[in-house]
Amino acid sequence: MKAKLKNKYISIEGCIGSGKTTLAQLLGKEIKAKVLIEATKRHPFIRDFYLNPKDYAFQTEMNFILIHYHQLQKALQDDWFKHVVVSDFLFDKDFLFATLTLGDQKEFKLFKNTFDLFKTRIPTPDLVFYLRAPTKFLYQRIKNRGREFERNIPLVYLENLNKKYDDFFNNYPKKRLVVFDAISLDWRGNKSIAKEKVVNRMLKEISI
Repeated sequence: MKAKLKNKYISIEGCIGSGKTTLAQLLGKEIKAKVLIEATKRHPFIRDFYLNPKDYAFQTEMNFILIHYHQLQKALQDDWFKHVVVSDFLFDKDFLFATLTLGDQKEFKLFKNTFDLFKTRIPTPDLVFYLRAPTKFLYQRIKNRGREFERNIPLVYLENLNKKYDDFFNNYPKKRLVVFDAISLDWRGNKSIAKEKVVNRMLKEISI
């Protein structure tokens, strides 16, 4: 990638099943960037949460915010942000999820205080790509990829979460946001098409 980039920290976001990780890896490889992938497998409560969301919501959201914060802090300490970085998560997603799952006001206040503190200590992306998709499309993709801990995600939960994502990005600073239709970027089974249809479109947004 010889083009000069105007954005050094790029985040790719979207609801569960929108294709964030695959796209972050493809774009990162194309522009020779550091790629920061959400460490979901390190989460000790994620399976329990989808089986019993009411009892495990607080543990789940607090662990996610700690995992994401430590990932970003380690990247800072390792000087990743002196280079181009592509991530498949936005730190703000943790607050978005918490507004949906934390019904107890004391728990939400503790979460929010932690979130507000951590957010002052991490970098803000120069540009965010939001992968927007209808809930039924996301639900089918989740079923097709067959991750064990996602088998129990209720459709109504996914629908409410997807609406949270749309509401959040409808109010996100437009100068730092590009919205893509995830259905039109559906590249299952053909990564060469992904490179042509998706990555090249992103390159136009991040290159001078």
